[in-house]
Amino acid sequence: MLSVHSLPRVESDSQYGWQVVFWLGEAFDFNIPFRAALAEMVEALQMEAPARVELPPRSSNEDFVEGSLVFGEVRLKTYFEYSLGYLALMSADRVTLEMVTEKLLPLVRVRSV
Repeated sequence: MLSVHSLPRVESDSQYGWQVVFWLGEAFDFNIPFRAALAEMVEALQMEAPARVELPPRSSNEDFVEGSLVFGEVRLKTYFEYSLGYLALMSADRVTLEMVTEKLLPLVRVRSV
């Protein structure tokens, strides 16, 4: 289960076209398990097509971590930032990003305030 601050939705992104943001934690919380969150996304997506995540090796002071989530023939850019506490999936194709987001929504639980 992905515990988030707000329900993820596909939004316009000036750099990549479209993005969906998963607000996983508080700013500067270096204990946010974003790699585990991506692994959980891959596990859910693999029920329909081969999926994997591609990230650089973990470093002790990592922040601003870029990678990819591959689902079948789809490659989404991933970006995680500890200083803001969010994980983003990005694509130039809104329909593709909406399709992947729809498949991931059953994993999402919005924290109550």
